Amino acid sequence: MPELCTIIKLKRTMDVITIESKAYHDLVGKIEKILRYMEKEEQAKEEYENRLITNKDLAEILGISQRTFQRLRSSERIGYKIILGRCYYDLKDIEEAIHKKSLYCNPQNIKELRQNFLLKTKRTN
Repeated sequence: MPELCTIIKLKRTMDVITIESKAYHDLVGKIEKILRYMEKEEQAKEEYENRLITNKDLAEILGISQRTFQRLRSSERIGYKIILGRCYYDLKDIEEAIHKKSLYCNPQNIKELRQNFLLKTKRTN
């Protein structure tokens, strides 16, 4: 254990590096550009995740059992995504399945699904 302490002490020394002002500002500009890119990617990720509806929520809204959705997934009649072991559906995939008549539901339930989706994604028209 004493050897570890000496290694840590040795790594604490710092070097001072000097650069020209222009090079410094260029570097800061590049770092800010990377930051903007990362923020944009994070926002895109959040927007993407907000498009997704859980299996349980979708079953409740459309009045269809979760087992029925499992059958639809198994027969590849509906698009879905598995994220961290949980099943999610994209609103676009659900509407496509309804249009293809792979999925039958009450039109009032479709309206409720769209309203919930718009509320979840904070899109109001």
